[in-house]
Amino acid sequence: MKILIAAGATKEYIDAIRFISNDSSGKMGIALLKEALNRKQKHTVKFIYGSGKALSEKAIEKISKTNGIEKVVNAVTYTHFKDAVLREIADCQIFLCPAAISDFTVEKKNFKIKSGGEILLKLKPAEKIVRLAKEKFPDVFVVAFKAEYNVSNDELKKKAVEKLNREGIDMIIANDVGKNKFGSDNTSVFLISRNKILHLKGSKRIIARKIFTSLRSEMFKNEVFEHRRG
Repeated sequence: MKILIAAGATKEYIDAIRFISNDSSGKMGIALLKEALNRKQKHTVKFIYGSGKALSEKAIEKISKTNGIEKVVNAVTYTHFKDAVLREIADCQIFLCPAAISDFTVEKKNFKIKSGGEILLKLKPAEKIVRLAKEKFPDVFVVAFKAEYNVSNDELKKKAVEKLNREGIDMIIANDVGKNKFGSDNTSVFLISRNKILHLKGSKRIIARKIFTSLRSEMFKNEVFEHRRG
């Protein structure tokens, strides 16, 4: 099984030195990477990463030397992530995307904008990379991650299901970053597929393990269904 994982935050530059980003640490991505490489079922893994406290080159090199990552790609902006994902996903069966990719792009000025005056930024909505991936590669099992802020569990699940259906993906992991801060070691998430909703709590490593267990279950069901239908 070949798996593509995208992790970390993007940086959308507004000028030569300033950018818009978020506080994603990349810890969930690292937890998923380690779990994929250490499971009994042998997986080949490609890893695309952006910025984040857990995503230093040294840390990723250490994991790669110990377990072996087929390919590592550093992506900075939304466009870098999109191009890397659509390039690397072609020979994969699973795409996990805990990356906190910007929902907007902005036209970059190739100089430092002078300070002291008002700046009007025009943000352009960005296409959802998980949707593009599923559209172009419908046989890939796509797992998206969704963050909300200070909402009820019912609202979190509702928004996650809406995204699952809207983007046409296979599974979504939803959490509330108002209650589970970026960079925390422990978290609480809802894992939602077309067959089930699970509430998972614990360390990100434990959550990663449970995600892979659910992945295996979901993909086995799909294989059995296709076999019977055929």
